[in-house]
Amino acid sequence: MMTSATPPTPYPSAQYNPYAGLTFVPRLPPTAYALLLHMLTQQQPGGHVRATHDELATGLALNRGVISRAMPYLVAARLILVIGRGRFKIHPMLALHPNPQERKAALAALAREDRLDVGHFEDEYELRLTHYLEEKARKKIEQAKAPTTRAHLRSVP
Repeated sequence: MMTSATPPTPYPSAQYNPYAGLTFVPRLPPTAYALLLHMLTQQQPGGHVRATHDELATGLALNRGVISRAMPYLVAARLILVIGRGRFKIHPMLALHPNPQERKAALAALAREDRLDVGHFEDEYELRLTHYLEEKARKKIEQAKAPTTRAHLRSVP
């Protein structure tokens, strides 16, 4: 009796599938998708990305401003966390992990509300994005209303 042997898969179930998190990526502008995919290729284990907006723009052959406009969509979708200047962290459900056990531990450490597969991620994304855009518009209005002072200039006698 002959049986066909199937090669073992590195991720035996959907729980370990490194691409499973992409199922929960909401509708994004095309440049935000491109930026996300580029950042996924640039990540270190654990999802850390060290790159400035200029470096990301160079890697995608785009202008820096395009990166700056695309990043808020990824942040609102909770796919990217901005840690500091030139330092980002990819959501653990999308992040690269050295092995399935570390991926499982990272996902187990996530609070339920931080998971991408809990709740209505598309609706929550839209709400966070709307809030971000409203806050940005409010700040722009406040800046326009604020009087410009030229304290650094002195009158010449």
